[in-house]
Amino acid sequence: APDLKNPCFSILQIRPMSSLEDALAVDISDREIDRALCVSTRTLGNTINTGMKDILYVKPDTFDPSKTMEIAAQIRRLNSQLLKEGRKYLLIGPGRWGSADRWLGIPVSWADICAFGAIVETAHEKLSAEPSQGSHFFHNVTSMNIGYFSVLEESSTDFIRWGMLKNHTMPYNKKYLKHVR
Repeated sequence: APDLKNPCFSILQIRPMSSLEDALAVDISDREIDRALCVSTRTLGNTINTGMKDILYVKPDTFDPSKTMEIAAQIRRLNSQLLKEGRKYLLIGPGRWGSADRWLGIPVSWADICAFGAIVETAHEKLSAEPSQGSHFFHNVTSMNIGYFSVLEESSTDFIRWGMLKNHTMPYNKKYLKHVR
């Protein structure tokens, strides 16, 4: 029986899921796949973003899990610059974005990457982390119609064409992080 002399009031936060683009039909042609930088069968959200011209990515060949704090600091600085310029970007890197555990991915906060327009979590041989789907961080991503992709292993259906990124101009190129435009 409820205690009427000492009532309890609880607050439950309920956040709406993205619904504006939920009905958008997705039809990707073979020609589009042949030209794509990244293709994933594991995504969250359903939106079209044609305004991104910048990509920030953690270089898979030099990635070092012990340097994730340094990488996060570099991303924070570039995000701030791109935010001031009003430029959305694609963010690509290994493990869980926004993880509090620096050994599972890049430990950024929402404010560190708030100018991004889409995000790709990749697998890396030096990390063992499941995708972040379902976390509070990724609820923000989907409710704001930001694209999320997970490429856990290269296959005939899921891939990133890293070589395509080498042919673009580089405003920023450090040991662990590269910005291409």
